[in-house]
Amino acid sequence: MGPDRRRLALLVAAWVVVFGAAVALSIGAAARDRLPGDQAVMDAVQGLPGWLEPIAEGVRAVTATEVVLVVGVAAAAVLWFTGHRGHAAGLAASLVVLPLLQAGIKDVVDRPRPDPALVDIRAGFSSPSFPSGHVMSGTYLYGYLLAFALLRWGREAAGRGVAAALAVVILLNGFANVYEGVHWPSDVVGGYLWAAVLLVPALAGARVLKSRTETIGT
Repeated sequence: MGPDRRRLALLVAAWVVVFGAAVALSIGAAARDRLPGDQAVMDAVQGLPGWLEPIAEGVRAVTATEVVLVVGVAAAAVLWFTGHRGHAAGLAASLVVLPLLQAGIKDVVDRPRPDPALVDIRAGFSSPSFPSGHVMSGTYLYGYLLAFALLRWGREAAGRGVAAALAVVILLNGFANVYEGVHWPSDVVGGYLWAAVLLVPALAGARVLKSRTETIGT
């Protein structure tokens, strides 16, 4: 087996593991309003200082699904007109799938939001709790752009800086949704897992499209 096939096999195996974990967690979330450890982590995070709330609100503002779709379409357009058409097409196509997949999982799992008797609710919400839409949408888009930045400019300081900033948003996203009391930690983990389920094939598809467009152009 050549190195390319070996990498592909490892990627497929990793995706299968992540998909299995996402499905298993979804089944658990459908069966129980909260999972072991959810309450303890929630209490610890919500007990952090109040000056963190503006940060949490800011992160949630840029990771709302509606914002992600608008930013994603704009990013796809920029990628297209700057010659990165494979990545643009991959991003645009997956942005169609993202809200449909997210809404479908929420409807099937139908997990209620954290109980106000147990949690300090600090933000509004409009859909079932699992998975966290902010985490799933934000991780998908900013993860895609992070991967692109590393592939395109990873050896340059500016590229690494952009990637680091995107990574910070992705990491803070999970914290923000627990801190605001609108999601259990297991909702957040579900958001990260389902984002990865979509992100891996989207990036792989973008790479294939990039190779084909380069071949056609030669």
